[in-house]
This record gives sequence, C-alpha cells and structure tokens, in this order.
Amino acid sequence: MNREIELRLQAWVDGELTGAEAGEIERLIVADPNARALATELGWTRTAATAGEPERKLAEPREFYWSKIERAILHAESGQAPEAHGLRTWWHRWWRVAAPAGAIAVVLLAASVPVLRGRINANAGLRAEVESPLDDISSFTFRSESEGMTVVWVDSH
Repeated sequence: MNREIELRLQAWVDGELTGAEAGEIERLIVADPNARALATELGWTRTAATAGEPERKLAEPREFYWSKIERAILHAESGQAPEAHGLRTWWHRWWRVAAPAGAIAVVLLAASVPVLRGRINANAGLRAEVESPLDDISSFTFRSESEGMTVVWVDSH
C-alpha cells in the first residue's frame, strides 16, 4: 500500500472525502485486508484522540479569558511590559518566602550568641586551670603479635 492510499484512508476516516472517492475507498477496504486493518486502527486512534481529551472548565467567562490574552498580545506588540499586579511579580513572590526565613535566622542567631559566648568563657577558664604533666613524662610502647599483648612503659623523670 502506497503513501497516497494511506492518506486517502485517513481522509475517509476523518470524513473528508466526497461520495465517489469515499465509495472507492470503501471498496478498497472490503477487498484489501491491509487497508481494512489500517482503517480500523485509524478509527481507534481518532476515537481515542477525541474521546480521551478531558474538557477544561475556565474559572472566568470565555470572553474575559480571551480578552486577557488579547491584552497581553497588545502589550507585547507595543513594546510595553504588562503592568505588575501586586504580589504576582517574581520579585515579590521570592521575598514572601525569603523575608520570613531571614527573620527567623536573625532571631535564632541573636538568641544563640549569649549562649555561645558563655560556653567560650567557661571553656577558657578550664583551659587556664588544667596543668599538663606530660612535659615530665616519657613512654615506650611494645606490641607482641605472637603473644597478643601490648606493653606501655611510662617513666617520670
């Protein structure tokens, strides 16, 4: 089956052929099993494409919806930017999220500074009080794998 016959079959399924052409294609479908199979498959595809598409309901009336599209096209053609509608611009939407997050971060940081300062001062006092005797001590370590034992010799001078 050539490309022209396939296209005429598609036109027949879509109902685009006149009486004489439609009769010719119908005779072809009866005579040729490949044409019959293709016509059946094209019919199923057409049904799935038309019946499977959900109907969309608009929130506003049809005329108002298309007038918004027309205004946007006119603004684009005139070179003017469409007017911003309050918090609908991307900048305002970003700030609606970033500003509260930033405020929370500042409050948490301000609350944690005295706590951290107290811990640093407490640790500083401990470091000053601890003396290390390691300057006067030496050690020697011996490990015996065969005996499974480690000996540490600690010597203070």
